[in-house]
Amino acid sequence: MAISYALKTRTSLRIVVALYILLAFVSFGRVSSLELGRVEGSHSVATLHSEYTSIAAGEIVWLAFEIVPNEGWHSYWKNYGDSGAAPLFYWTLPDGVTAGEPLYPTPHRMPIGPLMNYGYEEPSTLLLPLAVAPDYSGRTIPVSVNVEWLVCEIECVPQDGSWSASISIGNIEFSESARQTFSTARIALPELPIWSSTIDVYPAQSRLKVFVSEAELGTISEAYFFAEGEGITEYAAEQQWAQTDEGLFVDMRRLEGGFEATSGRGVLALKLADGAVRAVEIDAALVLEKATVAGESSGSKPLVQASLPLWQAALFALLGGMVLNLMPCVFPVLSLKAFSFIAANSKTASGRKQEGWAYTLGIWLSFMIIVAALLAIKSGGAAIGWGFQLQEPAFVGALVLLMVLVALSLSGMFHITVGIEGAGQGLASKDGNKGAFFQGVLAALVATPCTAPLMAPAIGYALTQPAPIVFLIFSLLAFGLALPFLALSYSPTLARMMPRPGPWMEKLKEALAFPMYLTAAWLLYVFNLQAGATATLALLVAMIVAVFGVWLWQTFKGSVGRAIAVVLMAGAISAIVYQPLPAPGVAPQGGDATIQAYSEENLSALLNDEETVFAYFTAEWCITCKVNEQVALFTDDTQALFKARGIKLLKGDWTNRNSEIANLLADYGRVGVPLYLLFPKGQSEAIVLPEVLTPGIIADAVNSVT
Repeated sequence: MAISYALKTRTSLRIVVALYILLAFVSFGRVSSLELGRVEGSHSVATLHSEYTSIAAGEIVWLAFEIVPNEGWHSYWKNYGDSGAAPLFYWTLPDGVTAGEPLYPTPHRMPIGPLMNYGYEEPSTLLLPLAVAPDYSGRTIPVSVNVEWLVCEIECVPQDGSWSASISIGNIEFSESARQTFSTARIALPELPIWSSTIDVYPAQSRLKVFVSEAELGTISEAYFFAEGEGITEYAAEQQWAQTDEGLFVDMRRLEGGFEATSGRGVLALKLADGAVRAVEIDAALVLEKATVAGESSGSKPLVQASLPLWQAALFALLGGMVLNLMPCVFPVLSLKAFSFIAANSKTASGRKQEGWAYTLGIWLSFMIIVAALLAIKSGGAAIGWGFQLQEPAFVGALVLLMVLVALSLSGMFHITVGIEGAGQGLASKDGNKGAFFQGVLAALVATPCTAPLMAPAIGYALTQPAPIVFLIFSLLAFGLALPFLALSYSPTLARMMPRPGPWMEKLKEALAFPMYLTAAWLLYVFNLQAGATATLALLVAMIVAVFGVWLWQTFKGSVGRAIAVVLMAGAISAIVYQPLPAPGVAPQGGDATIQAYSEENLSALLNDEETVFAYFTAEWCITCKVNEQVALFTDDTQALFKARGIKLLKGDWTNRNSEIANLLADYGRVGVPLYLLFPKGQSEAIVLPEVLTPGIIADAVNSVT
């Protein structure tokens, strides 16, 4: 026997029917009794009543289903809360007769240990409407219904019963014995919706706003909202309410990553200052929100919406790509590109433009490959985000090798076309275009660990849209990254300002190898954290073998020597690519013992303890994150401020894949790190700080909440 959750909504027939019934009580005098049956279950008694012994075609037959649980037991409302089951009705009715949705009395809160259930400890009566079509031609209405309901004490026992009866078609005749049953049942119903209302749904909180004045309602001493649908509130959590000139507000904690909120219906139960109790149906408009932004109001109206208009996301992507050029992760490649502009002074205007477009193509094509892989992996249900490839030790190892080879080439050990070889000695347009393309590829690869201002909301928007819009947004992001150098390639004024190429550029080229060595060292550090010391040793050996293979290729021109070189390089690359992966969610060890690791449990515990929490989400491969930590987050002044204000720190380390962190990033419209969240004392709604921090930004945010 299936006992499952059944969400019911109210039909619009109720208003008309209620008015009609009032008129009918006055107009008709002849009544008789009709009880359709009584079933005694193991732990409850259920009775089905009819309000009429006879009904006319085109009218509504009202039935009442009464549940009387045994002493100490209880039954459930349509939304039973954390556990339970709503009654289920299985009708067998003739053509022309349809069953409407049950009307429930106002529920009660029933705490069971750490859970909160909604239902009734005393007898409860549900009203059931049967609509008879105007053209119904039968002489009677045969009614048959099977009902399943659940009653619980400590254990729960399913109950069931079946009823069959016939109601005559003719003049309307009421059942006098049922009058009290139906009258009592209607009194127990909440009032019909009479106030405008909205529910703002945030990642971890919902706020019900009921636009009613104190003059209309009176002063209240308690308010509680029984949500009819899932995703609005965490049932066992305490609700906070306030009465202002704008109306009545009820704040409810909701479970992050739980059910999506799809309905704003429910019952608002009020206890007034004079002791009167009032329950009103709510049919609120849902407003899906995200979070507030640092430096702006953190009032009831959020400032970051769940989605952006397409034009705004496109503009953010273009501008974010341009700002990405200023992020520290792109600096090594920018130095190469700046050098190539100096070297390009000897070229024609047409040649410079070709290089600008080749650089743009390299960035765009790399972005498209990364995005296609990201979408393919996400379609399989994995929780990943921007920069996901740097969570793969194999990719990081391959990038280490690439940076080392580029640096060795710049140092003069061998020749790889990166667009600045030969310096002033015949920098050919063909080699220049190929090199510019390769520089674009490098720029895209090293840029993905970074998230620039304006870029995060654009990417967060894109990854909730169909594939064509995803590729459009990322194409604009790629174009924004390439745009400064593309514009410079079209500038004759800049070309005239550049120094003339010459032998001096050879030494500058060699000097530019050292930023690439540093990049390789940083990536090697990331790889060691991800895969461990043994894998790092294997990577270093594979790198040496690969470099030896390149040297063989450059030194020996014969087929045998080059064949050996190919085998060595292929073996080294295979050893790097097939490095063992870490366990999902494993983060680098170590760090400040006063900083807790982020988890939903740790965050909830701190907020429940009324603590102010600063949660930062970082990764060892995110250079922007590391710069923020050095210049703003872990300065003496900031740490002293945190200590003085009693702020607790949570660190979410996304160096390796972690679905819990990926889901939180998605809740805030982000797909990558860094992300900085400041939770005011005891509040689950966070203030979001910018991607690029300063000590002043942190201090202003802290001062606004403490």
